[in-house]
Amino acid sequence: MSQKRASGAQQARDSFASLLSYYEKHVPADEAPEFTKRVSSADIVIGMRKGDVPSAEQGEELKKILADALKTQDAISNLSQSEKDLKTQAAQASLGARKRK
Repeated sequence: MSQKRASGAQQARDSFASLLSYYEKHVPADEAPEFTKRVSSADIVIGMRKGDVPSAEQGEELKKILADALKTQDAISNLSQSEKDLKTQAAQASLGARKRK
């Protein structure tokens, strides 16, 4: 029998609920942290802060950047070994020229 995996939000709620339960059962109310007095596990809201998710425009730009990176990776993967060797030699020669300046 397979068990459904709890979502990240549900796991966070469950973890917080266990913390609240611990403080309720094992710590005197006047010694418990303030956060245990203000909420119950049913009141927990899990969400994302504004700004963590890119805007639609930023998302489109990131998609373009990813597509370009994938094209570059595909081009590199499709090079023959002799082409890779030549490009490596050219890069090393370029670096050597910069060091001499």
